[in-house]
Amino acid sequence: MSKSFGLQMRGLRRAFGDRVVLDVDGLELASGNTYALVGPNGCGKSTFLKVLSGVIDQTFGRVDVSGGVDRPELVVGYMPQKTYVFGFTVRKNVALALESSGLSREEVRERVDDALAAVGMSAFADVRGSGLSGGESQRVALARMLVRDLDVLLLDEPTASMDIAGTLLVEGALARYRERTGCLLVVATHAPSQARRIAPETIMLSGGRVVEFGPTERVLSSPQSEEGREFLSYWTV
Repeated sequence: MSKSFGLQMRGLRRAFGDRVVLDVDGLELASGNTYALVGPNGCGKSTFLKVLSGVIDQTFGRVDVSGGVDRPELVVGYMPQKTYVFGFTVRKNVALALESSGLSREEVRERVDDALAAVGMSAFADVRGSGLSGGESQRVALARMLVRDLDVLLLDEPTASMDIAGTLLVEGALARYRERTGCLLVVATHAPSQARRIAPETIMLSGGRVVEFGPTERVLSSPQSEEGREFLSYWTV
């Protein structure tokens, strides 16, 4: 999708029984931007991504799309924290994402090769998924996202199992992908240092609520909320 759009969350609630795990009064995100999603464990980051992706429904409220675009028109990719790789080859794992694309065999192969190269997995193209490490599996799952042109890309701790070199490689791949596609990219991360590297804007959750939102440096250096200051105190060296 070439035109710009925005996603607006209004009165968004997600509850499991009597427990409200997501409570977002109002938040607007724009295509072409990268947002880091931070906060302590259990703050609602995964639920936020699942609701935004449509994997689960909100209990109340709505997600609207601006820019003359209907939500069903958006091509959305969501990668959970716990990724899955099938037992066949890495190449076939990634090519699965293009199974119904209508692309020729040559075009599919070219896209798969490009996606594997982007995440540093070209040498593993013919390796079976069952023989990969946790970090390698995450990179294959990410390549399965990057092989398509998505309007919205939602990633839950995409580098959690990677070493420093793999993490930096993937961060660079995500930046190039966002620049090429103009997608709306949201990356949940437990590390403020990663948020600083990858995103000009940051959303901070606490207890399912947005307690900080704005320029990353401001959010992480001068949080306005008590919850934000408490979370960041754990990361002070």
